[in-house]
Amino acid sequence: MIPLRHPDSAFLLETAESAAREIMRIYAGEFTVDMKAGVEPVTQADRNADALIVGALKARFPEDAVLSEENGLQASGRAGRRVWFIDPVDGTKEFVKRNGEFSVQIGMSVDGVLELGIVLQPATGDTWLAARGEGCHHRTPDGAWARVVLPSRGDGPLVLAISRSHPSALAMKVGRELGCERQLERGGVGLKLMAIASGAAHYYLNDSNSTKAWDIAAPEILFSEAGGVVTDLRGEPFRYDVNDYLHRNGLLASCDRELHDRLLAFVRRERRRD
Repeated sequence: MIPLRHPDSAFLLETAESAAREIMRIYAGEFTVDMKAGVEPVTQADRNADALIVGALKARFPEDAVLSEENGLQASGRAGRRVWFIDPVDGTKEFVKRNGEFSVQIGMSVDGVLELGIVLQPATGDTWLAARGEGCHHRTPDGAWARVVLPSRGDGPLVLAISRSHPSALAMKVGRELGCERQLERGGVGLKLMAIASGAAHYYLNDSNSTKAWDIAAPEILFSEAGGVVTDLRGEPFRYDVNDYLHRNGLLASCDRELHDRLLAFVRRERRRD
């Protein structure tokens, strides 16, 4: 049984599962890799999963706005009051490498505030589902649901979650200054934040100036509902609407507020030096 009362949670889970099955069908065979804008890979799995999710949302919620990585704004909705953000394959580079570290991400906001989200890892079946005020819940591959609560940081050395495919010099520098002794590699934003939520790492820093809302909408509500802290690198919260989906000030996700504030202070200092 789904552990959420939100009326759209069952539909969201079913839609993500359908997309995951299509992704794994393609993953199991041979596929070609094209390049978007000459730099980012895209496969038929991205396209098919995007079409499946967008089609399901349009049919179920014709008044909602839908914004996806592969096709941008799909429906205007009622001035965009409810907006769905879709990253059909978060971690396409990892999909291409066939290492399993990619996920389906779908988030939904109401009046710019995140309301509902899912991250599903097709290769393992691990699923994280959250609704505002109802917590974050993890379904293991055997089908058991459990609430996710960030564990206490403790006194040990910090662990930094890092990207396999998008290294950040700033993240590594801040990590060294904080005495971070180990890095945990994960593909995709969602799987990094879920690693922190499980206690496997303590923070993730991304200083990209081109992060899109669909990259972080679902991971943010999951992580926040688990007790984590997410802001941009200025310490400002993200807003989610159709008119402002490009986030130019990076991303910082931390396991607690005290660490988050320390990290923001280091980032501000490094940026002043530059």
